[in-house]
Amino acid sequence: MPARMLLLLLSWWMALASATAAETSQSAVAPSPLMTRIAPPSKSVIDVFIESGMREVSTHALTESERAKVNAALAALPDLHRRVLVKRLRYLSFLDGIPGDGTGLTSKVENTDSFDMTLRASIIDEPLSHFLTTKERRLFQLDGASQSLRVEATGADALTYVLLHEATHIVDISTGVTADAGNRLVRGIWASRRDLAQPWTASLAATTKFRGGGPIRMRMADAIYAALADTPFVSLYSTAAAPEDFAELVTWHELLRRRQATLTIEIYSADGQLAKQYQPFTFPRVTERFAQLDEFLAKDAAKLVDAL
Repeated sequence: MPARMLLLLLSWWMALASATAAETSQSAVAPSPLMTRIAPPSKSVIDVFIESGMREVSTHALTESERAKVNAALAALPDLHRRVLVKRLRYLSFLDGIPGDGTGLTSKVENTDSFDMTLRASIIDEPLSHFLTTKERRLFQLDGASQSLRVEATGADALTYVLLHEATHIVDISTGVTADAGNRLVRGIWASRRDLAQPWTASLAATTKFRGGGPIRMRMADAIYAALADTPFVSLYSTAAAPEDFAELVTWHELLRRRQATLTIEIYSADGQLAKQYQPFTFPRVTERFAQLDEFLAKDAAKLVDAL
């Protein structure tokens, strides 16, 4: 057998074995109690998507393989998040027809303390780097510089990241973390739910679409991320509002601590060469906040959940 054919067969076999091992590992995870919350979204949730222009949305029925992946992601949530979701999550739903850069919706059930979480079904099989790169690129417009941008992330897939992020919103709303202006994770960073405190209002990192700004020329990407590196925010999306800041901080903190995740923003020159890269986990003010979050999770978070 020619050596090239042998290598191709070996490569195919290794890929098949890896995929089989991953599926076996996922199927071996004990069923999460939260799997009983998977259900079609309510009419009111569907109406929200339709009113926002997504008229083709439809309920996605999970395959056995997808159910295994969702179960594994739910089982991997921190104990704090699982405890809150057991108390507060009504439905976890998946929809087809949400645009590729959309994520979904976490909404409070009217006149209750419960929440519905409705997600784009295609994130179940989406790599995290692809998800984050798509999200980040929409902030910029191409110009004569012809630079490009990519986000590289390891340690999780898009489903794990999104479930953790959205579950953190439910933890936040249920326990009132970002509603407390005196909380050390909020104080000095947010003047209100939406308004940044000084000096962050003047940061170039606070001028993107996430804060209502317009598209930014791609040639400005380096300056934007250099500015971000001098802030307490782990991502540009963190600047959108205090709840998004908290959700991003907790999500990346957990993925770093428990999965040794990495997060790198890469900027490439016109000729395709790596020109600059930024690693938010090393930003000085972010590492300070990770330490503050450690203290909060150790001392205060469980008490807030127990009081629910």
